[in-house]
Amino acid sequence: MASNSKDEYFKSYSSLSVHELMIKDKPRTEAYKDFLEDNCHLIKGKTVLDVGAGSGILSLFAARCGASKVVAVEASDMALICKEVVQQNKYDHVITVVKGLVEDITLDEKVDVIISEWMGFYLLHESMLDSVLCARDRWLKPDGIMLPSHASIYTCPINMSEFCKENFEYWEDVYGFDFSAFQERSVAAHLQQPTVSCISEDQLLSEFATLLDIDLRSVKLSEVQELAKKLEFKITKQSILHGFAFWFNVRFDPVLSSLEDTSDTCDNESSRTSANSHDAGNGDNTNCVKHATKPHISSVTLDTSPFSESTHWKQTICFLPNTVSVEKDETVYFKLSLSQDGMNKRHYNISLAMLEDLDDTDSDIDDEEDELEEDTSRHPIPCDCGSGRCRIIKALMEKYDEEQTELEMEAEFTDVSAEV
Repeated sequence: MASNSKDEYFKSYSSLSVHELMIKDKPRTEAYKDFLEDNCHLIKGKTVLDVGAGSGILSLFAARCGASKVVAVEASDMALICKEVVQQNKYDHVITVVKGLVEDITLDEKVDVIISEWMGFYLLHESMLDSVLCARDRWLKPDGIMLPSHASIYTCPINMSEFCKENFEYWEDVYGFDFSAFQERSVAAHLQQPTVSCISEDQLLSEFATLLDIDLRSVKLSEVQELAKKLEFKITKQSILHGFAFWFNVRFDPVLSSLEDTSDTCDNESSRTSANSHDAGNGDNTNCVKHATKPHISSVTLDTSPFSESTHWKQTICFLPNTVSVEKDETVYFKLSLSQDGMNKRHYNISLAMLEDLDDTDSDIDDEEDELEEDTSRHPIPCDCGSGRCRIIKALMEKYDEEQTELEMEAEFTDVSAEV
């Protein structure tokens, strides 16, 4: 199954339409272009490795900014078209296109810069970051840089009323017919996997929180294969909470580990001024002064949030099993977890668990039923205390009662015993 998943993944990136979508995504493509053009001094004369080169656009940017050598690695059949594009633009003396997995290739030397557009939905979907980190560990020089250099995932509770109306409630009356069978399957599908959609700021129900913040120069693979975090959100308005939205940003702001620009200046105005500032009585300024400075870096951020221009990543929404009514200034607590799927590493499993507070432990979450039985004196089942957690439990119980009643009524007609 893993082999089939891999084949399907690379086959999908052989499609021209996929690369057309990405190139025409202006915020995405121009973030790379702007950073490279504004910081040509970081690229000029350097060796660059482009991981997952695709159409070759990032390799071309690097070559145009003065890279002495660019290795464009692409595992899909797009590598053949990429090679044609490089030749058509007369950069084949700088750019070498290599068809294959970056995990399998061999390079003649280590590289100064690794550049890649590896981000998927909610940042980690497709797990291309695994390959980028492998390339970093194998081929990046100790003082090399990663582009982008940093990445973050953000999340926020969200109201999806309009989406639900258009996608779920629609089936209740289709030209006078009841299509609730479609409705049930549509809801089930959206509960089983995230929805990718553009949302607006006014759908957010609180300030957003940071789920993950990484430095690509030092992050370990294990840190992005599985992560979990407890978060609290103070609700800013009375509303219905349908689920959580996820988005990300990546930043191009590498921290250079060495002094890159060192120059000798002898007996010029700047050296005299510098010398006079330390020794006003000394008129002998014939000594050479060595200046060591780090080059200036113009940073760039590619933001996929609902506050910025939309991208092809949009935002990712995970629905809760049941909606929750929330009040202004109420605080809700959740544990959000992302873990790489064991059967298909290109996918992540996302789980949401509502907490009573941030002190809830993992055992509290895992043994929720036992805990609630022991705590009925404080929170009987169902409980009308008004907390978000108790409202969810009550809603689930009411839904279960409705379904069980329907099942028992059906059983009477069919002379079949209903199982509880």
